[in-house]
Amino acid sequence: MNLKIFVVFAAIGFASCRTIPCLDGCQCEQSDHDPVIRCDGLGLKKFPLPYSDPLKDYHFLALTCNDIPSIPSISLIKASFPDLQGIDVQGNPRLNCTELKYLKSEIPVLSDCDNQEEPLKCELLNENECDWKCRALQKLKDMWVKFKELISRKAKDWQAEEAYEKAKAWFTKQFNELSVAFGGN
Repeated sequence: MNLKIFVVFAAIGFASCRTIPCLDGCQCEQSDHDPVIRCDGLGLKKFPLPYSDPLKDYHFLALTCNDIPSIPSISLIKASFPDLQGIDVQGNPRLNCTELKYLKSEIPVLSDCDNQEEPLKCELLNENECDWKCRALQKLKDMWVKFKELISRKAKDWQAEEAYEKAKAWFTKQFNELSVAFGGN
């Protein structure tokens, strides 16, 4: 009986996330909850774009620890990845941060450009300690703290503390669910 249960769960696990090669050596992870194009640490010298048809149904593009100097316009990115919801370009030391300012108003971008601390040290990363999901989750936590501080100030300015507390509880619940999905604590 236990073997049957194991086989069922294994089949569900394999069916829920499939990885296929795509773009310039990247891996496209196809899953129901977290479709990602992973191009981490490939030594890419340019932003990867599909050669012909757009890559649909992928929400995130992970480009950490490469050597990408610039990012194309948002219109080209959206045409190439119509369902994209975020880009991670941490650990790209030659990245033009000025270009990123314009891009961030259109799509969330994780980068070292506005990082007050040291930039991501790719050579020090140990995949067993903190993979791309772990780093993304930590960055989201940091962004969440800043967002809560901003909303708290605005709620006090507008005298809307009760609405703020309800929204805070909802976002905290959503973040905790995301954290569990990413395998965080």
